[in-house]
Amino acid sequence: MKQIGGSAAMEGVMMKAPDAWALAVRLPSGEIHVERHEEPSLYEKYPWTRLPLLRGMVALVDALSVSYRALSRSAQLAGEEDEEELSGAALYGTIALSTLIGIGLFIVLPAAVSRLFIDAAASPVLFNALAGLFKAALLVGYLAFIGRFPDIQRYFMYHGAEHKAIAAYEKGLELTVENVRVQPKFHPRCGTTFIAFVIVTSIVVYSFLPRPDVIWWLLLGRVALLPLVAALAFELLRFSSSHTDPVSRFLRWLGFRFQMLTVREPDDAMIEVAIASTKAAVAAGEARPSEMVA
Repeated sequence: MKQIGGSAAMEGVMMKAPDAWALAVRLPSGEIHVERHEEPSLYEKYPWTRLPLLRGMVALVDALSVSYRALSRSAQLAGEEDEEELSGAALYGTIALSTLIGIGLFIVLPAAVSRLFIDAAASPVLFNALAGLFKAALLVGYLAFIGRFPDIQRYFMYHGAEHKAIAAYEKGLELTVENVRVQPKFHPRCGTTFIAFVIVTSIVVYSFLPRPDVIWWLLLGRVALLPLVAALAFELLRFSSSHTDPVSRFLRWLGFRFQMLTVREPDDAMIEVAIASTKAAVAAGEARPSEMVA
């Protein structure tokens, strides 16, 4: 199956093919700015990164790196930031800081709070289930809050346009507004679904941590096992998006419920931007089977 991935940007859409990524942004003038970056994915450079479990961590690093750059560039083009691109050090520093904040909010804090109510050593599964529910509540609350802002609502609409364009492309349809508009706004490989799967996977993996009665080990073990949790969640995402058994259908349903928080129905002008980005990303040739996250 031909696969591409992507993400929303500020007034635009980033699309990623195996050999390049493209960014299309609606400028304040109304024109669509399109740029293509020849940058093979890590899967193309290093075939060994396709190994099970390892490919999940590689996909996450690859997607975050490109998405941050595309978001920064789109903000410049949309006139919301100064015309100064992030240096490599600043980019990865921002990613590292965001990762640390995420670890603090969604790993350390839920574990610390859950420990106040449940003895982790006596009931590890119940303890981790409570921590997982706390993480989910934090995520839902955060997304529901920021989703009230007009700029974020437009960002979520571009997210929907990205999904629709990917769906049309992967079905082999001509990329027209009419064909893209009728596609589903939810996508089984969405990054929001991946986050939901990370929460579910963490409940299972963390239940096997030894010495849950020692607080520093409890927290350190969670951080250390995060790459494994992400890798397993990616395999779950990959499996559920390509199978039709009852378990896969349930997982897709769960992912789509989470996507209701981050995806909105786009207008035709946004769909035009998503189409422009898709065409630019695959301009050098058809996308090949790869590990792409929508």
